[in-house]
Amino acid sequence: MSKFLCIFSAAISAILFLVFTLDLVAGIPFKKANALFDIIFIVSMLGVATLSVLSLLKQK
Repeated sequence: MSKFLCIFSAAISAILFLVFTLDLVAGIPFKKANALFDIIFIVSMLGVATLSVLSLLKQK
């Protein structure tokens, strides 16, 4: 179950990373509402994905 949660959180953070990067670059989902929030979410999603992958690797 823990491996599934690590993979699931990494996948969700990757999807959200793509959404906020796309918004920052092209303004498609949110029409560039706030660039600062996009940058904050991009950095936090990279952190969540990194922690998920590191904890997945530690479980093996």
